[in-house]
Amino acid sequence: MINKLILRINLFVFFLFFFITIDAAEGGACKDYGECDKFKYTLNDTESLQRGASTFINYCYGCHSLKYSRWGRVAKDLKIPEEIFFENLVFDDSIKSGDLMVGAMPSESAEWFGVMPPDLTLVSRYKGDDWIYSYLRAYYEDSSKQYGVNNLVYPGTAMPNVLLSLQGNQKLVCKNVPLIASNGGEQRDDFGNTVFEEKCGFLEVEEGTGTLSKEEFDKLIYDLTNFLVYVGEPIKATRERIGWYVIFYFLIFTALSILLYREFHKDYNT
Repeated sequence: MINKLILRINLFVFFLFFFITIDAAEGGACKDYGECDKFKYTLNDTESLQRGASTFINYCYGCHSLKYSRWGRVAKDLKIPEEIFFENLVFDDSIKSGDLMVGAMPSESAEWFGVMPPDLTLVSRYKGDDWIYSYLRAYYEDSSKQYGVNNLVYPGTAMPNVLLSLQGNQKLVCKNVPLIASNGGEQRDDFGNTVFEEKCGFLEVEEGTGTLSKEEFDKLIYDLTNFLVYVGEPIKATRERIGWYVIFYFLIFTALSILLYREFHKDYNT
C-alpha cells in the first residue's frame, strides 16, 4: 500500500515538473527563414515589459487588439502608476481602467488588408515565442507585393512592415560562403585555400536607412516579444515560481514517506 502511494507521488511530481517547465506552445517551422531564432523570455524584467508595451501600443495597437487583456491589469502588472500609464499610453479619454484592449481599428477596415488583423493576446501561445521573434525581424523588400515587403517566416504576409523606419530597408542578398567538406570542416583546394560558393537568401539592412542599429532593433523586438509572452499568460511568471516550491514540497514529502516506510518495514521484519 505504501509502495503504491510513493509510486503515485513520484509520478505526480514528474508530470507536475513536466507541465510547469514546458514553454509556450512550440511555433511551426519558420518557412524560408530556416530554423527560428531562439527566444528566452524574462518576465521578471519589468523594464523590458514596459518598453515592449510602449512599442506595441505605439506601433501595433492601431490594427491589432489584445481583447483578453484589460488596461488596468497591464498597468498594475508592469508596475506603471495608472495615471502615468493612461497619460502616456492611452490615447482615448473614454477608455477606463477596467476596459478590454479591443483595438482601435473598426471591423469594416479589414478591406484594407484583405483580412481582419488578428487579435494578438494569445499569439505567443499558438505561434510560439521563437516564431514571433523571428517573424518581426524577417521582413525584406519585395516590389511584387502590395506593400513592397514580404517576410521569410510568413511568405505572402498581408501585414506591412510597420517598424520599417526603425529597422531600415532590409533586402535579400547573396553571399560567398565556405563549402563544407564531408568531415564537417571547410572544403579547401590543392593550395589550402577555402573554397567558396555563392548562396542567396541572406537578410541585410541597407546602411543608414533605419533610425536604430541592428543591436538596438533586435533589443526592441525582444522587448516587444517579451510583452506578448506576458500578455498571453499574465500569471506565467508567478505560476513558474510557485511551481518550483510545489515540486520542492513533494520531493521532501516523498523523502519523508520513504523514511516512514522503512520504519514500518522494520516492524514487519521483527
